[in-house]
Amino acid sequence: MVLLICMPGFFSACRKKGDKAGNADLGDYHKYLGDYYYDCSISAMVFEVPDGEEEPGVLYRQVTDLDALTKSCPIPVVFFFYSGMHADIYGLFACMEQIAEEYHDKVLIVAIDALAEKDLTAAYNIEALPEAIVIKENVQKARFKGQERGDWTAQDLADWIITEVQK
Repeated sequence: MVLLICMPGFFSACRKKGDKAGNADLGDYHKYLGDYYYDCSISAMVFEVPDGEEEPGVLYRQVTDLDALTKSCPIPVVFFFYSGMHADIYGLFACMEQIAEEYHDKVLIVAIDALAEKDLTAAYNIEALPEAIVIKENVQKARFKGQERGDWTAQDLADWIITEVQK
C-alpha cells in the first residue's frame, strides 16, 4: 500500500524541462476534479503547475463526479482500470503518466482501482486487469482487453491509447 501511495510521485519526475503547458486551460471539466490525492480509487492524471511551483508535472487529482467529468471533457477520456497487485504496475503507471504529460491536450487519463470500485468495474464489464476504455464525446469508442491480446507490454498499451485518441 505504501508503494502505491508513493508511486505516482516517483514517475512524475520524468517530465520535460521548460514545458510550461498544462491541461488546466482545456475547459470546465476541472470543476469535477478535487484535491491532489495519490491514494484515491478514481483519480485523473493532470499535467499542471502545482501551487507554489514553476514547472508543470503529472499530478493525481481525485475525481469527484466521473459521469459529469466524462460528459464535459473536451478531449477523449481513457478509463485505466488497474489492480495494485498487477506484476508490472509501476511500468504501467509510468507509461500512463508519460501519455498524460506528452498528450495532455489530447487525452485525459483516469486511473480506476478496479478492486475498490467494484460497481464501476461491473458496470463496464471489466473481466481482467489491466483494461483501458477510450471515451469520446461521452461514448465508449474503443477497449483494450489485455486478456485477448496474448503477450503485450505497458508500451503496447500506451501506443494503443495514443492511436485510439488520434482517430
